[in-house]
Amino acid sequence: MEEITWYRALCFNMPVGPWRSCRERVRRDMIAHDLGSYDEWGTFYVTVPGQIEVRRERVQSRAA
Repeated sequence: MEEITWYRALCFNMPVGPWRSCRERVRRDMIAHDLGSYDEWGTFYVTVPGQIEVRRERVQSRAA
């Protein structure tokens, strides 16, 4: 079994982007909707009313 983590940008608990498997891509979604930004040290901040939803799921590996 393998665990996959999915991320999605939200605004007032409503999705504003698709599910992403990469945190960096969901951060770009947040920035595009003015819901997040990086500070001068490179730390990412989500601004109100933004939120990042996280979902983890286990999948069967495709070993041959």
